[in-house]
Amino acid sequence: MPHTRNGIRRVGAILATAAALLMSGCAVTDVQGETSAGGYAPYLPEVRSDDAGLREDFEATPQESHDFWSDPEKLEDAEGMEFQSPDNSLPPGPGDPATGAYLPASATMPSDPTGYGTVATAEVFDRNGLGASTFGRLYFTFDGQMLNVCSATIVNSDSGSIVVTAAHCVVTTDGTGTVAQSVIFVPGDRNDAQEQPHGMWAATSVSVPQQFVDGAITDDQGYLQSDEGWNYDFAFLKMEEKDGQTIQEVAGAQGIAFGVPVDTLTQIGYPSAGEFDGREEYMCASTSFTSNWQGGYTHDCNMTQGASGGGWLSDYDQETGTGYVVGVTSTISTGIPDTNSPVLGQTALNLYNELDGA
Repeated sequence: MPHTRNGIRRVGAILATAAALLMSGCAVTDVQGETSAGGYAPYLPEVRSDDAGLREDFEATPQESHDFWSDPEKLEDAEGMEFQSPDNSLPPGPGDPATGAYLPASATMPSDPTGYGTVATAEVFDRNGLGASTFGRLYFTFDGQMLNVCSATIVNSDSGSIVVTAAHCVVTTDGTGTVAQSVIFVPGDRNDAQEQPHGMWAATSVSVPQQFVDGAITDDQGYLQSDEGWNYDFAFLKMEEKDGQTIQEVAGAQGIAFGVPVDTLTQIGYPSAGEFDGREEYMCASTSFTSNWQGGYTHDCNMTQGASGGGWLSDYDQETGTGYVVGVTSTISTGIPDTNSPVLGQTALNLYNELDGA
């Protein structure tokens, strides 16, 4: 199930090997600023580096992006992106360094969240609480002709305008770092954006790890030439304001964590290939996930392309629909129903802080 862009087959490598990173221990669940049972209190340190990664304002104005996607047939024709390859003995790489930093969701989070346990075969997502409004679909193009779609999540921020997705959804993997065009996000999307309960929002800026731009390279056959960049397959988008309101004020925001202990994972996304058609939102969950060659998380889940960029949340609560985004859907394994996520850590924190403050 390779992804094709401009006639070139682009494939990311998968290898489920151990790359241990803070994946067990007490979870962080604190919304009032008090120290949690895991010994953490919410905080977001200052940016460490002036060169956190590729930062670019989109050339298209928000109105031009809205105009580009005003044809419902374009929204229906948008295709998901998928990166996979057979085992090619890639060595495990270090993940994004953990920081312990996190910020709660915009709604009250329970101290004892009720999760889903283990769900390896994707189920239709229940959309309770913030779950109804903070997850959505990202529509974009790279050449104005091929129409693409990924998944994304609104995360809590000072600006109220930050959405997280996968880096491969917003920059090419040919070494040029070409940035996507006409990027829009539909929170709570249903039926190829025929239903937009919280509106359609245009992205104005993007921030991507330089490690991904430089290291997530594929050759003209679509096979990986460099592997370590995939450890940083995440990106942040800053969204427009509409009628004086931010996307967070309208739809709310999930919590976000940059390398903290995790004991449960819930994956949300819009798979659009195989048995899925992208018209509905699905979830997988696990309590026994493992580490992967990206220095991140792997668990059993049969989601397909279109789910790329969807949030992986720790401490997700079914009733309030709140949790902490700790990663995003990046790649799938070949021959087995596994999906993989990098860890949001120090680099992600730098990008997030930089874009949020801009």
